[in-house]
Amino acid sequence: MSNFRRMLQITRVDLSYFFRTKWLIGTLIGLNMTDMLVVGLVYKGMMPAVVEGNLNYFQFYAPGVIITGLFFASFDVGRRVHLGLTEGVSQYYLTLPVSLNEVVYAHLLSAGLGGAIYAGVLTVIAAALVPQLVSLSTLALVPFMFVLSMGLAGIAAVLNLFSKSGDRYFTFADGIQTVMVSLSTIAYPISIIGKYLPNSVVMLVELNPLSQGAEALRAIVNGGPSSPAFTIPSLLITSLVLLVVGVVSYRHVFTKLREVGKI
Repeated sequence: MSNFRRMLQITRVDLSYFFRTKWLIGTLIGLNMTDMLVVGLVYKGMMPAVVEGNLNYFQFYAPGVIITGLFFASFDVGRRVHLGLTEGVSQYYLTLPVSLNEVVYAHLLSAGLGGAIYAGVLTVIAAALVPQLVSLSTLALVPFMFVLSMGLAGIAAVLNLFSKSGDRYFTFADGIQTVMVSLSTIAYPISIIGKYLPNSVVMLVELNPLSQGAEALRAIVNGGPSSPAFTIPSLLITSLVLLVVGVVSYRHVFTKLREVGKI
């Protein structure tokens, strides 16, 4: 068996952990769709009063929910790696005839596939309520969502780098997830955010990969993003930068693990 096939086998095993508990996945999808319906429909009648122009808030919010689902699914790989580090699974992987780089890429590839698949399921369900999502443009966006998901997993890799053992990873992860979702255009247009927050924070919101992913989907739904700062190239660049950070972080973690035997 070639090293590449072994890497894919690690990816398959890692990915299977996320989809193994079907009832949990079903519950998560149900929560996402409930969030989309409740918040989207309630705010639909409120937002036009504070937003200039004709904003259909439900159509605005639905892409945000899809990207939030992608984020949490891709971030889950960091949790699995953390458990693997503390339970000896990662130590076992490093004894196999695969290189350290291939173990790193297997985890990031698993994150990309998990996030893209989960977001795809949400997109298919949401398309029943937002027919504009049924488009060739949506299919063309799938590779970018895959890269975005791997990039977001790079943030989880940084957390594994600093959290060491214990429960600190979960505390850090909850904090990062809250900050990234809050400082994004998942729930509010950039025009509204700019009215209440300083320009420096607005710039961070625009650079947030969650904002860029949500705006990419909104461009399909509404015929264009709400701000020229959000483009497919910027989404790709941000995702690749985070992916590189993830590769470097996981390489450091697994190198230390191979040398010391623990983190």
